[in-house]
Amino acid sequence: MASFFAIKSANLFAGTFADTFGFSAEGMARGNAMTASVNDWSSVYYNVAGLGKTQNLVEIPSDPEMNLKLQKEEGEKGEKVEKLKYPNQIAIGILYVIPRMRLSINRYLADIAFPLKTNATKMDPYGFITIGGVLDINTIIKMPDFISSARLGVGMGLNSDFSMANINDIDPRTHDFLRHGDEIREAAILAGVGLGLLDDAISAGIGFSLGFSGKARAYMDAKITGNIQIPIADSSMKLNAVPGVTAGVCLNPGKMSKALAGLELGVSFRQESMLKIDPFTAAAGILGGVVEMNMMLSIQDYYTPHMVNAGIAYARGGVTLSYDMSYEMWAGNALSMVWKSHYIGIPKLKNILLHKVGIKYDTPLGWLAVMAGYSFAPSILYDNAGTKIGIRFDTVGTKVAPGMYNYLDNTKHNISLGLTFTVPQVWRLGGKLVFTIAYQAQCLVTKSASKTGILYNNGALADQVQTYFENPRYRYGGTNHSMFVEAGIKI
Repeated sequence: MASFFAIKSANLFAGTFADTFGFSAEGMARGNAMTASVNDWSSVYYNVAGLGKTQNLVEIPSDPEMNLKLQKEEGEKGEKVEKLKYPNQIAIGILYVIPRMRLSINRYLADIAFPLKTNATKMDPYGFITIGGVLDINTIIKMPDFISSARLGVGMGLNSDFSMANINDIDPRTHDFLRHGDEIREAAILAGVGLGLLDDAISAGIGFSLGFSGKARAYMDAKITGNIQIPIADSSMKLNAVPGVTAGVCLNPGKMSKALAGLELGVSFRQESMLKIDPFTAAAGILGGVVEMNMMLSIQDYYTPHMVNAGIAYARGGVTLSYDMSYEMWAGNALSMVWKSHYIGIPKLKNILLHKVGIKYDTPLGWLAVMAGYSFAPSILYDNAGTKIGIRFDTVGTKVAPGMYNYLDNTKHNISLGLTFTVPQVWRLGGKLVFTIAYQAQCLVTKSASKTGILYNNGALADQVQTYFENPRYRYGGTNHSMFVEAGIKI
């Protein structure tokens, strides 16, 4: 009887679609600069403290009959009625992405000068579905008077094909865009609660983002044959939900001083999360156990880093200006023991600081708001990621090469525009309908990587010229065009 061990793993660094594009149509339209001003269902992502802000969610009803009715109920004849508040919300959205990534590279199988293709830029359009809701806790249980707002919120993003995740086992030598395409096609599930105090002068919230981890095992009794077979198998997998903490605070100084009316400040935090199935043990018996294969597998995917956000917003005359700084701690990513056993020199990731600016104008029409935004997102890769020396150990031997790894990630300039249409209470609806449409253009700053071939291969010095043709220098960049359409009702 013979036996051997094989090790394999997936270990990617993608984050979620919300980190790359945005979690709501309004958020994307405003450059995702939402930390200080957010107050809708998307608070569970941008700043959960936004759930604790309802005192400004008011308006004077435009329906004359409703005005008269409310005046009569309040006994305020001849005076303005009490404004209506819409603290509850249900929304559904569709995000559609058209990628236009570029990779300029000429690869050849050196021995016969045969062109080699790469699939890095072969991304079909893809999309996501978002579903969110907010519930005023006062509709269930009356809060004490000192609590001015109290709401529960939930938000979820699914792949447009309703799958929860697309897990990829990608060799780090493969040309692969880390934060686009299949690498971000993971479901995002968040929930939280927010409370407001002193007429929402202070609001705070806490919640969670849901990740998964677990263990798996599989055994197969197989034959040595060239035909397709269905082996006898014994397998199991256990996944556990692993919540990551989200928290936030908002301040509204205008509630305490008229001179500061319209000013809002906010900070938020989101804990890191990842999909991790480790260990994933597997074994196969061939010809009744004459040959036995024992394999140690591992899946470690969809890493999202710790994030700290700080924002400021100012509203005056129907115009809201907002600015955010977001600090993403990608350096905290850890490689699995499986990767460490095969590769040395895998590029490390770096912490980045993002800048986001947004504007929203509530037009005098009342039913129309216009939005625009810009954000700057640095690359999470160091400049030498495509050129540093890497070492790979496999069953054939050892390879040493400068520029062995080909992770692709660019600095991005994101420009966005959007419109929101509000339909007043009609028919039997107890609230108002809100439709938002947003467009975002992502411009990736072109990067390059210079290669020099393999230095050492299986115990001998390698031919630099020959191996260079298989992994030559390249340039990469491109654009992404995204459309986000969202419909909901505020009650």
